[in-house]
Amino acid sequence: MMEGALPLSPLYMPRVIKSNIPTELLRWSLTRASEEFGQAIGTIRAGLAKNAAVAGQDGCYSTQQICDALYGALHLEKIRTQRATTERITLENQITRTEVLNRAELMKVFSAVADEMVYRIQASGLSPEEKSDLQRSLASVPVGIDGVAKRQSRFRGAKNGQAEDDESES
Repeated sequence: MMEGALPLSPLYMPRVIKSNIPTELLRWSLTRASEEFGQAIGTIRAGLAKNAAVAGQDGCYSTQQICDALYGALHLEKIRTQRATTERITLENQITRTEVLNRAELMKVFSAVADEMVYRIQASGLSPEEKSDLQRSLASVPVGIDGVAKRQSRFRGAKNGQAEDDESES
């Protein structure tokens, strides 16, 4: 033993792992992939074609190619579903805490208040210019609500008729 070297203990010994998997990467023929994954050869072939997967020089496919052909981007769909669920729950919580109001109901209340105010303005002794100014101010309430709604929205504009979300998907 070399001077200063630590004696090898069972903790530092390389572990021997018993496995039937070879050390080189696995390669799959359509027949073996069909048997292993329990799918018809045609199903696997169609998935590979959809993904434009090309067999190697050995005529076989990698495990990743086979998995992509069979399961596609399932993990991405799961992430999208989880994000949508999170957004829905967040919105439900905001509604429960009355942080979000029903716009149609709010507009009904504002309309009733505005109608009453217009009636009172018309019945007042104000000059025609003052009446007109007050009514113009009342008419701007729906425009103001639209502005607030646009500022609160996560959608920032439209491209080709579709709303664009300002958060990028990763």
